[in-house]
Formats: sequence, structure tokens, C-alpha cells
Amino acid sequence: MSTPEPQPTDLKRRWARAIIPVVGFLLSLGAMAWAIRSALSPENRAQLDHLRDASPVQLLTMMSLAAVSVAFNGIIFWATIRPVQRIRITDVISTNAIATFLAYLPFKLSVIVRIAIHNRRDGVPILTIGAWFAAVGALMLLTLGPITGASIWLKDTSTLWWTLVIVGVTLSTFSGSWAARFFSGEHGLARLKRMPIPDRIVESEAGVKIRSAFDMVGDLRAAFTANLFRVLDVLAFAGRFIVAAQILNLPISASDALLLGGTYFLIGVFSPFGQIGVREAGTIGLASLVGISAEAAGTDSGSSPIALAVVFVTAVEGAVNLVCAGFGIAWLRAGRLLRSSTSEAYDSDA
Repeated sequence: MSTPEPQPTDLKRRWARAIIPVVGFLLSLGAMAWAIRSALSPENRAQLDHLRDASPVQLLTMMSLAAVSVAFNGIIFWATIRPVQRIRITDVISTNAIATFLAYLPFKLSVIVRIAIHNRRDGVPILTIGAWFAAVGALMLLTLGPITGASIWLKDTSTLWWTLVIVGVTLSTFSGSWAARFFSGEHGLARLKRMPIPDRIVESEAGVKIRSAFDMVGDLRAAFTANLFRVLDVLAFAGRFIVAAQILNLPISASDALLLGGTYFLIGVFSPFGQIGVREAGTIGLASLVGISAEAAGTDSGSSPIALAVVFVTAVEGAVNLVCAGFGIAWLRAGRLLRSSTSEAYDSDA
């Protein structure tokens, strides 16, 4: 029996799926080149001189904030899946370190590698991983919503801002977790059966794995742990821009740093072509749009000394992520070798 030849439409779709990420990545590299050129422009020579005078403590702080961000995101993934499947926290953080570094590249390599490691090494089913990612995304929205709302309303990180963020994140996390519990467990299954969804889908093995997202978000301890570290991660991103601005002697406020850090983070999460270049250009563009660049320059000319801060943050982050990815690979490999040797010793004793 001959295999049917691909239709022209199918071939075009395949070529489009292959070419679009490549073109997007090349455009991202172009955006990165533009960001670097803006950062090294003659107008920023004074800031470059300050960069050369950066103290070891300041540089260590920048690197530490980048490293803890890798750890925080690993803890978020670990806490989220914990109600459904137990994985060692060090293994999840190591996997996250590898995926974080690969996020610079196109084709969603970071997602592919994360799925491959957790599926093949940790035995997490593919559909459960999909539910896991969905739960992480849902919890992230429950956190970023109140932070964004408070920032837009107050435009300053005052005591009231902190109060609104803490209360808002607490209420949104509790409400979201309670809503998820409505569809989790046996009671949730019974409620889904009363909906116009075929039982064969709801009760299927695939349906059970997909519904595990409700079990993850519906676990209050997991939800609050994940969202606590999400808030800390957002603050770590903002902290990087605060320290970078101090090193470069740029007058930006904590609210400006929070806006820059949040934009930098969100573009990196949602960029389909790899985060390098896209984050930098987007963050620099936003800074110019809202006037942060002009304020930092002390003029209304729209020149962008913030570009140097953004590129500096990326350079430090890239170096730290490379080291963290190396440690992650070493840890996962050491764990595999240890399990293999333990298994062989057990077999020989038997």
C-alpha cells in the first residue's frame, strides 16, 4: 500500500512552520544589534565610564539576583506539580536552569528540553506536563494581575502599593485556587460529568491527566508557594535594573525599575522566537514611550541611556544563566549515574 504524497498546501504549511521561527530569530538578532548600538552610542559614554568603575559588590549583587531568579522559577515549577507528582526540588531547579539558558534560542527549545527531561527522566506523562505548564501560567496571571493593576493606578511603589499588591495577590490566589478546586478531585469529576461534555472524554486517561491542572492550582499550599516566589522573582528582576541604574548613575525610581523588570520578564516569557533581542528592544522602546529614557538623560531629546542598563542586565544574566545551566547538566547527570550505580549494586546483592 503506497503512502499518499503530501499535498501542496501541507508542504507550504511545513515550510512556513520551519521558516517563520528562523526569520523571527534573525529579526531578534537584529533587534539585539540595535539595542547594543544604542547602548554604545556616543551619548552614553559617561555611563560607560561608570560601568568600568562598578564595584565587586554591585556586580556580585547583579549576578546573585540573576541566579536567584533561576532558582525561584524552579521552585515555582516544583511547588506547582507537587500535589500531583513528587519530583526532587533540586532536579526541577536544575532542569529550569537548562531551560532558562535555552530560552535565548528559537524553536521553543527550552520548552522541548524541559518536556523531554521531565518525561523521560522523571516519568511525568506528556499530558500532565501540559497541565503543569497551564497551571504555572494560570498562577502567574493571578500574581501579575494585582501587581500590574496597583502599578498602573498608583505609578509609585509606596506603602499603599505594597499593601495593594500583598492583599491583591493573596485574594486572587485564594479565589483562583478555590475556583480550581471546584473541578478538582472526585467532586470536580462529578461536576464535569453534569456538563455537556462526553463522559468518554472526561473519564479517559487523557482527561484525567489534563484535569490535573485543577488539582495543582486547587492546592492552596502549592498555589501560595508558587505565587510567593513569583512575587519575589518579579522583585528580583526589578532589583537588577535598580542596581544597574546605580552602577550607571541613572536616576530611575523603584517604580520605573519595576516597570522595566516586568516588561523585560513578560516579553521573555511570551516571545515565540527566543527572548534575546526581543526583550531588550521592547524594554528600551517602552522606556522611551513612557519617558524613562528622557528622564534618565536629563533631557527631552528621547535619547536612551536606559539602553545601556538593559544590555548590561542581559549580559550579566547571560553569563549567570550559562553557569547555572552547566551546574544543572552536571547535577542531572550525577543523579542519573548515582541511580544507575545504586541499581547495579542492588542487583548484584540480589
